[in-house]
Amino acid sequence: VEQYVQLLPPPSLFSIDIMIPWIVLFLASIAAYESRPSHAQPFMCSGGGLWNNTCFANSEGRIAELTAQSSTECCSKCADKDTCMSWVYWGNNQCYLFKNIHGAHNGGCVSGTGSIAPPPAPPSNAWPYPDRRPPGAPCKDCPNIVFGLTDDQDVTLGGWNPMTQTQAKLQKEGVLLKNWMIHTPICSPSRSQTISGRYFHNIKSNLAVPPPTVLPAATAHVNGSLYANQSVSYLLRQHKGYNVGIFGKSNFNTYDGFNRWFQGASLGYGNNWEDDESPTGHYKANATEYATWLIGNKTTEWLRRDNITGASSEDRPFFVYFAPHCPHTPAVPAHEYEDACRGVTAPRQPNYNWTAPNFHELVASQPPITAVDAQLIDDLARSRCQCLLSVDDAYAEIVDTVRAVSSRPTYFFISSDHGYNLGGHRITSNKFMLYDHSLKIPMVIQGPGIPSGAELDHLGTNVDYAPTWLELAGMDVPAYMDGRSLLSFLIPNASHPDLANATRMLLRRQRGRAGSAEDTTAAAMLATPALFRTETFHQYYNQGPWNPANGGDQCPICVGHGTTRYLDDYSHTYIGLHIMDATLGSGHYKYGEYQNVCSSAQMLDKTCFNNITIYELFDLVADPWELHNVYDSTDAALKTNIAARLRKYYPCQGDVCP
Repeated sequence: VEQYVQLLPPPSLFSIDIMIPWIVLFLASIAAYESRPSHAQPFMCSGGGLWNNTCFANSEGRIAELTAQSSTECCSKCADKDTCMSWVYWGNNQCYLFKNIHGAHNGGCVSGTGSIAPPPAPPSNAWPYPDRRPPGAPCKDCPNIVFGLTDDQDVTLGGWNPMTQTQAKLQKEGVLLKNWMIHTPICSPSRSQTISGRYFHNIKSNLAVPPPTVLPAATAHVNGSLYANQSVSYLLRQHKGYNVGIFGKSNFNTYDGFNRWFQGASLGYGNNWEDDESPTGHYKANATEYATWLIGNKTTEWLRRDNITGASSEDRPFFVYFAPHCPHTPAVPAHEYEDACRGVTAPRQPNYNWTAPNFHELVASQPPITAVDAQLIDDLARSRCQCLLSVDDAYAEIVDTVRAVSSRPTYFFISSDHGYNLGGHRITSNKFMLYDHSLKIPMVIQGPGIPSGAELDHLGTNVDYAPTWLELAGMDVPAYMDGRSLLSFLIPNASHPDLANATRMLLRRQRGRAGSAEDTTAAAMLATPALFRTETFHQYYNQGPWNPANGGDQCPICVGHGTTRYLDDYSHTYIGLHIMDATLGSGHYKYGEYQNVCSSAQMLDKTCFNNITIYELFDLVADPWELHNVYDSTDAALKTNIAARLRKYYPCQGDVCP
């Protein structure tokens, strides 16, 4: 009982799809106490014996770490071992067996307990999705907004290269923001920041660091109740009457505002999805349905509906959140692309296989990349490329569909939830880092009034998305949002004839009459990025001691190959800045402050980072690959200036943030 109580999420995160597996597994553990350690009944490897989208992190109960070609084979291995009570299959031939039933959490795995039947499916209106509250009055002069968000797609390692159709249809007709970064390079916090428009410390749970056990995706670091009824999806739906649909991975800790919900973090073929239009609340994909194609088809089908873009739509605008899980590991390609991307390998950039003793411990302690590691990294680079080809197809199909079914002005935003690591600073996979390979992401925007074919140096992060979308819909940015709208430079001409009227009226209200000083400033801001922003702020709280001794190897490409890597640890909690300011020293820096321990009380009152363990400072003019931490040798006045800038962001809140 005590172990299972510790597994409970914070009350703010309770939901049906989290609690039902918890309750069933809790009851199963009680039954198991009576009948184990031997199998009491025939071990089931299908039907009620399987739990889709459930993983186990249970180091103390693990009895075997094996390879398997499928979840069925993994289950069979458990059934053959008398002391095995549960198992998990990670989808990359990774199979763990456990002597108890403990440590379940949501994730992209298939798990099983052998003899536990699932609960009866409740009626569809019992599921927490979608948001069933009636929408606001339709905004007949608001634009459509389409947001495409991949998982782990980098810029610095070639992650944008496969996107040739997207480049032709959107980048060529819009803008590429070359210095765009993510605020927090890990799934759940990043996506929660996107939907809330807030920095991490303003949606942070009170969970201390380092946490006592591993936190996959860092979901437990986020308190979704802090932005209840304040997310951009809710505001667009309730205040402007948007139809709001998600297709793909959410992981942003709210259902607010979404009236169409087809959600899941799946790769490859088959898999289960949350589906508000299913009587059971779930959609079981068949063996021929590839994940990216499936959610692409669900998106375009929704867009073609009469109540979305046809006569019965009430002339409502739509907001599409399209989020394929690709190229997340294991980056399973579609069959038609299994031979594609020949010759693609991880680039051997100067920071590949690089570390130094004055980096924080996670990096400083990394052993050299071996020949086996290098081959695994290259194999992953190729599969990421293959996986992204299907995303490129889906983006092209969605763009064509939108342009065919709606004459309303439409804005497309294409980005990623963070970058990736492929050997940079000896980190063989995953993300999490303050370095460019983890932070830097694609950012393409296309729509009426936006310059065509431009590549811009403006700085920003995902915290700026929500304010931008609200202003496109003619809404003022709420004072509680930390981000800043991009429209101040993105649409230099407030009188552009193709603007939606709601957008035009907001810009005119902000800038005054055409030719005014405020109106002229927008054109100047487009040409001079420093007028918009000179820093971006970054923040990360580690996921705990995620290593083979505590719940599993965080290196997904290592399993079964006789190698391992620690990709996150207690030394890896930080706040930092990326600075581009010609008035400061060389004009281009990366700065980080790392603190090993922060208590729950400090989380609540936002007083972390008052006892810094180590500082990192990189002069990106002299050292663009972040090889040399020059903090100790840098002029004290410069360091004081940079540190003071950082403290304007942490712990800022709302419209007082820089």
